[in-house]
Amino acid sequence: MNLVDYEDRLKKVLISDKEENPSKLINVLKSDIINILTNYMEISYDDLDVTLSIDENGLFVFNAYSKVRRLKNLSAVIE
Repeated sequence: MNLVDYEDRLKKVLISDKEENPSKLINVLKSDIINILTNYMEISYDDLDVTLSIDENGLFVFNAYSKVRRLKNLSAVIE
């Protein structure tokens, strides 16, 4: 094996390790996001979809998507 092969193998191992346990992190992130967003809008835990994946470079890709029932009165927050 040459150096490039070793680097590729190590990269695959590191990416695999990152993929092992994202579900616990997703639940924590989702709870924290909900706590922040409820200050500004009517949203429940089930309204928010959070995904965390790994790209080909081993970097995390974070996505959050939600439909919100309504915004709260923001004039009091903006002042």
